[in-house]
Amino acid sequence: MTQSTPSSPPAEPVTRYGKGRYLVLGALVLVAGALYLGSHFLYPEEAKALTSMPIIQGEFLISLKLKGGELEAIKSEQIISPQVRGQLKITKLWPEGEKVEVGNLVVQFDPTEFGKRVTETEQALEGSKASLETTKANQGVEISRQESDIENQKAQLRLSQLQVEKMKFEASIQKETSKLEARKAELSLEQAYKRFEAQKVVNAAELRKTELEVAQKERELEQAKKDLANLDVHAEKPGIVVYEKVWKAGRMEKIRVGDEPWGGQKLITLPDLSRMQVKTFVNEVDVDKLKVGQRTVINLDALPEFTFHGSITNIATLGHEKEGEKNVKVFDVTLAIDEEDARLKPGMTAACDVIIETIPPPAPEIPGAVKNETALETSPAGLPLYIPLDAVFEKDGKTLVYRLEKGKAQPREVKLGKKNENYVIVEEGLSAEDRITLRDPTLATGQPGGQEAGQQPQEQGVKIK
Repeated sequence: MTQSTPSSPPAEPVTRYGKGRYLVLGALVLVAGALYLGSHFLYPEEAKALTSMPIIQGEFLISLKLKGGELEAIKSEQIISPQVRGQLKITKLWPEGEKVEVGNLVVQFDPTEFGKRVTETEQALEGSKASLETTKANQGVEISRQESDIENQKAQLRLSQLQVEKMKFEASIQKETSKLEARKAELSLEQAYKRFEAQKVVNAAELRKTELEVAQKERELEQAKKDLANLDVHAEKPGIVVYEKVWKAGRMEKIRVGDEPWGGQKLITLPDLSRMQVKTFVNEVDVDKLKVGQRTVINLDALPEFTFHGSITNIATLGHEKEGEKNVKVFDVTLAIDEEDARLKPGMTAACDVIIETIPPPAPEIPGAVKNETALETSPAGLPLYIPLDAVFEKDGKTLVYRLEKGKAQPREVKLGKKNENYVIVEEGLSAEDRITLRDPTLATGQPGGQEAGQQPQEQGVKIK
């Protein structure tokens, strides 16, 4: 038994991030790398003692990481357990991950109980049919008896009428007696007719009841045979078999031989692998940060060297308790993947970085307008300055960084803006030409407050398509 459950079409991907922005980010990375290498030649002694880096200027991304996601097809064919009367028990399953063709036996259930029900229903039907024949025979006998009684009453009435005619020359009392006998015979005939009509009504009701019992048993037998036939579930479309998870012993587990699902429960999915999506969730404290259409970067545990892109297509309106964690509420989130890739398989785990905010905000696209990518590539004006969080220190109620001045680190008070997991925007106190240290030079190497010499700063945020 199959049931088609196409998913909603993915939202139109956001295309505000142009090719020019990639080039700007790439250029900034090259400049940062060149400056970092140059620092080892310009300040060789200082570089050995103190790790530093230039201020980064460019597009700043604030993202939210969604972990625990799982890939599934946007469109798929669902194979569900049959709607039958009785307890199902899986006895055979097509191996997960293998391809099935139309007509292949995908799921088979134990037929013992259902075969027994067919036999019992056949016997009950035969009993009902025999009862119907008996009822018809008994009714025929009773109708014949009452018809005979009517004929006898007719004869009796005629005799009484003849007696009345015979007595017309007799005494008055004898004439009255004859008339009374005739009237009595007439009433008896009328009663016989009434009994006959009433018997016909009773017979019709009794016959209808017995016929309904037979029809009911026939329907039960038909359903029992249908249930038995439905225990073998065949594929109606080709595809790769993916087992569904069901609730077992307090947790979700994939189906297996021996399970006893209820009727209509999803057991197997035959996905359309041409378009994939990620099913994940967001904590209730962060759900208001997400919107349908937001762009996302997707990383798969199975393909760590590749990055995929997509957008949010659905955010659940109702939260639920997170599996395995009491009192933690989450909301389900669906993200459509832009790329079509044969390596994407249902069940792969995924982590998604959703782009919450871009600073500065991308300019809205004007339909039909020609993009000036050259201006974007060569004009960093208006782009924010940002530094690693490891380069920021709190001392005496002040927010400080250590800026290199003639090869020496000097404290510099700064005003900070928005931040992401690794970097923070500097609103005041630094310029794009400055260099800062990645640890507090007043502390010994290895103490808290800075990054060890030789460590490279982590790449900022996530890259967007």
